[in-house]
Amino acid sequence: MLEPRWMKRVGAGLSAAMLISLLAGCGGGSGNSSGSNGNTAANDSAGGNAAANNTASDNNAAANVGSSADKTEGEFVLWTWEPEHKTAMDAFHKMYPNIKVKRVNVSAGDVTKKLQTTIASGGELPDVIRIEAGQKAKIFDMNVLENLEDAPYNTDKGLLFDYDINAFSVDGHLVAIPDDMSIAGIAYLKPLAKQYLGTDDPKQLEAMFPDWNAVIEKGKEVVANSGGKVKMFPGLGDVNTVLRGQRSAPFFDGDKMNTPVLKQLLTDLVNFRDSGIVDKLDQWTPAWNATFAQSKYMFAMSPVWMPQYVIGANDKADGRWGLMVPPSGGYITGGSSHGIPKGAKNAALAWKWIQFTSMTQEGATAQKQDGVFTHFKPAYDDPAFTKWTWPSFGDQDIGEKYFKDISATTKAVPENVNDLLLNDVMNIVLQTLSKDNSFGVDQAFDKIKTELKAKAPNITFE
Repeated sequence: MLEPRWMKRVGAGLSAAMLISLLAGCGGGSGNSSGSNGNTAANDSAGGNAAANNTASDNNAAANVGSSADKTEGEFVLWTWEPEHKTAMDAFHKMYPNIKVKRVNVSAGDVTKKLQTTIASGGELPDVIRIEAGQKAKIFDMNVLENLEDAPYNTDKGLLFDYDINAFSVDGHLVAIPDDMSIAGIAYLKPLAKQYLGTDDPKQLEAMFPDWNAVIEKGKEVVANSGGKVKMFPGLGDVNTVLRGQRSAPFFDGDKMNTPVLKQLLTDLVNFRDSGIVDKLDQWTPAWNATFAQSKYMFAMSPVWMPQYVIGANDKADGRWGLMVPPSGGYITGGSSHGIPKGAKNAALAWKWIQFTSMTQEGATAQKQDGVFTHFKPAYDDPAFTKWTWPSFGDQDIGEKYFKDISATTKAVPENVNDLLLNDVMNIVLQTLSKDNSFGVDQAFDKIKTELKAKAPNITFE
């Protein structure tokens, strides 16, 4: 079962429908604040594992945090749906013992609405908000966040990864600082890889699959040689998650659909379906979750939260999985960030907290002990910091694979509020594509066009 706090992060990269299914399957609820639940055993396990991987240098860095306490004092208000990471908060308070944090519980899906109603009523905005990836486009579209490149923030963009800049900017300026890593690779079942591909070595597999055409061609051989018992992916939704994240350009320029980008995605999805290497399971269903303990599918999408909260939760065996750079490079799925509303009374105090937790070595070290990897790029220059193993992946250093190899190939494209509408429509189209082989690219595009025009008449098409 997924731990509720991370459920919000998982859900950040998913459609509403998928998330509802996922939450239902775990007995959670999208409207619940995970913060009210506290950290569960799953989270404790994650934190414990990360802590187990900490090095002496990590601990020394954490211990040194309180050595030069700042005398700034005051209180700032944070809207969030989860409890702040204890180790990181303790480290912040050692550095800033006189800054208090007033946490206001607002569920991830309600942040946008609460911002709108507070502004409309002339109420007092918080000093900082946590932003779920699934709500990011809506909140960014409201134009209510401070430009964090302006004074007094003066963000050094060089402290973040290149793909963060596009993902968290509006009109070319950073308006939020990412909190937790959300880069994604491809996990593979080592026994199947060894049997049908001749190797379970990630480097050899990455060389074997430089692009998705290679996956399709090799996949046909795997399906034939296994008598149809083994396929490459459990469902078209998995393929869509990866290809969508790897698209070459945004789906929208304002309200204008970038039709060639969408049609290329649809063409690729149809090619995968027609090749016969993808099964018909819907993502985040019990049947889909069960596949991780089986030996029927070669690959699984694997954002950085998957090893603990999906693969490890569903497959109790150790060492069956490997992690590789995806064909065509890494992609982004999920994650959360922090932004400061314009007019926030205590913005400077809130900025000290964002800066400490997300843009310093001390913050990165403390967050790692809480089971969270931040976007503070310099931290990943130290292999001891990057090192991370997980039982499902045996002794493979998946930290090095995620934060060095996959990160180096990851790109991100900006999204706007229309992407959320497209996500909802794509969920419908994917189900039809998966189950009806006569449903082609043109039919899928026409369906999307009709549904989008009904939802948002302002959207135009090239």
